[in-house]
Amino acid sequence: MVFAAHVLKVMISSPGDTADEVQAVIAALHGWNSSRAESAETVLLPRFWKADAVPQLGTSSGQGVINSQLLDEADIVIALFDARLGQETDSAVSGTAEEIERASAAGKPVHVWFSDEPVDRRKIDITELGRLQSFREELQSRGLLGVYTDLSDLAYRVRDAVESDISRFGLGAPSVVRKGEHALPRLRVERDVDYRGKSQVSVILENKSETVTAKDLSLDLGPWEHAVYRESHDPFDLPPLQSLRWTAGFDMGMPTQITATITWTEDSAPQSVDLPVTSR
Repeated sequence: MVFAAHVLKVMISSPGDTADEVQAVIAALHGWNSSRAESAETVLLPRFWKADAVPQLGTSSGQGVINSQLLDEADIVIALFDARLGQETDSAVSGTAEEIERASAAGKPVHVWFSDEPVDRRKIDITELGRLQSFREELQSRGLLGVYTDLSDLAYRVRDAVESDISRFGLGAPSVVRKGEHALPRLRVERDVDYRGKSQVSVILENKSETVTAKDLSLDLGPWEHAVYRESHDPFDLPPLQSLRWTAGFDMGMPTQITATITWTEDSAPQSVDLPVTSR
């Protein structure tokens, strides 16, 4: 059905080591559109330089192209960091840092997240990690950053952030997903070693809400369905702070990242969320 809507351009700003995070944010924004766009009369349009910047002569630098084509036109900026700060520009310690400062100076909502996942120091550039840590400390002193523990956690934080921005812009109806007031189903993969030293993989679904049950919940795992051993695929209720764990066996040819779809009901109203999940 056709509906009138405001379109908000959401720029994703990040160094080159955050490809999974970028895809997780894009999936989170599309997931928000699926569940909220019509009721909020608002559509979120992801913008990322690799996909949306057009090569242009006559501009002083590649960063200048990104600034003029994407950053200056963006309504919201989401910045992501994993283990790299990125290449310096003429005016900042990195392109992403320049985009953060430029957007903040323009009064745009800017959300900055750093990964709190463990890093393998044998595989990373220690000097680059040090540059990133210095920048992180600088932003932390200004209260301008958040952290994420995995891709699913990042997706939820992005959805919460854009809900706040939409309210700030005076758009949309109140969200049906608020921390502490509504069901918060999350999905993650956990790897462990059993008492025999054998590696085992589990897929865990949990309701992070402290008060609300996710009723008639269904889980669509797409290409992972045949690898996750569930006794039943019938809808079920997931009470607050409860979880379910299923054993999984991932084949070599299976995708390492999927977007799982969770649907449930609250007060007889259907809800859904798309969550990026990685098997690594």
